[in-house]
Amino acid sequence: MNRIQFHLYSSFVALYIIHLFIDSQVLLYLQGIIGILAFLVSVKGANKTYQLIGLVFTLVAGAIFIWYNLPISDLILFYTSMGLLLSLLYLIPFINHLMIVGKFDEALYQVLQTNTQHLGKFYTKSYFTSYILTLFIFLSTIPLVYQFVKDKTSRFQDSLTQQFATRSILRPFAAANVWSPIEVYIALVVAITGSYYLHLLPILLGFSLTMLAIDMSLGYLKFRKYTIDQVVAGKEKLSRETYWKLLSLVGFLAGFIAFATLTHVTLGIEFFDAIILVIMPYTFLWAWLTQKLRTFIRYNQKVWHEQVWTMQNFMMLLLPVGFFNEVVGETGLFEPFISQLAWMETQPLYLFIFIQLSSMVLAFVGFHPLVTLSLQGLFVTPFLDTINPLSISVVMIIAVVSNDMTGTFNVPITMLNQYLKRNPYRLTGWNIGYALLFGSIGITIGYLLL
Repeated sequence: MNRIQFHLYSSFVALYIIHLFIDSQVLLYLQGIIGILAFLVSVKGANKTYQLIGLVFTLVAGAIFIWYNLPISDLILFYTSMGLLLSLLYLIPFINHLMIVGKFDEALYQVLQTNTQHLGKFYTKSYFTSYILTLFIFLSTIPLVYQFVKDKTSRFQDSLTQQFATRSILRPFAAANVWSPIEVYIALVVAITGSYYLHLLPILLGFSLTMLAIDMSLGYLKFRKYTIDQVVAGKEKLSRETYWKLLSLVGFLAGFIAFATLTHVTLGIEFFDAIILVIMPYTFLWAWLTQKLRTFIRYNQKVWHEQVWTMQNFMMLLLPVGFFNEVVGETGLFEPFISQLAWMETQPLYLFIFIQLSSMVLAFVGFHPLVTLSLQGLFVTPFLDTINPLSISVVMIIAVVSNDMTGTFNVPITMLNQYLKRNPYRLTGWNIGYALLFGSIGITIGYLLL
């Protein structure tokens, strides 16, 4: 089964990329057929949560499809609508693997181990480390940083360790993802609103750095009263090799964005399509430049089968959600409901508040962020002609990313809670105030951009 899944998933992504250059209906129908087959082989063995969401959306969308007597040819095409996100998710691991092979994570750990006299200083270092690692290895950041936090705070009460870990891992995770060029939530919002990522980038990056400065300061003041024993405080200075590794990380990210921008401008394709095209060649080029190419190739060969399970869940989730969105858009099913809220065109502040609160509430009850964004996309589309799409994009992105630290059943909290073993709502409670500040500033920025 794994071999069949691998070939179907790879073919789906390959056809999406080929279609960027060859505008062929035959290719599109072939991609749709492969998408349907990929969904069918993903049902068995997928995570139960993804199975439930996928099957519910498939059944509901299927019922609407039959009720409105839509043509079968449309059904096939509807299963291509999530090609961008699935291709991005399929290729992102190349960046994660490069960071591991290049041992960049070890360089960041050195930051945590040096010259740390109290928990206030350690908070700023662990926050910074989580922030940088999130940009490159995403969810793998959580178990790696948690182990260092646990070791450094081992002599303190468990409640302090747990609160410290929740804040210093989940908050920078959200702050980093709010502008990351490989964040799938941003890609989906851009696809919904038609906004330009390079216009969003300086706004989101400025917001991210502002929130980073605010919370690092708050954490420093809150935890500085807790002194760390000299035995575990760490050595005095970073090595020259560590400084070089940190500088290389900055160079990697800047070069990646520059390379993607050049591809986007040269080929005249969407920015996130350019991201998909450059991930593989750029990571292999970087591995070659750093003399890690052979190790990088071997590592990808060794672990790639593990990616099939992750893609199985995403195929199970995104293909039915895309099918549902296309059916609803084609039938205009929600138009009567949306027309009742047309007054928001003249009161965009209420629209922004609605986006923030609905995102938070749906996360509390277990909705996957991609499902939430898809539903919000159906809601906000009629407003894009009268309200600045850039404003809507900023609010949607910040609202959904804030749930990385408060979404009770979202993946980041679930992963961290495997170690903390607390009521997940407790972890949400530790971050809820900061998340509301996070979202409120996002609403303010969106309003100022009108």
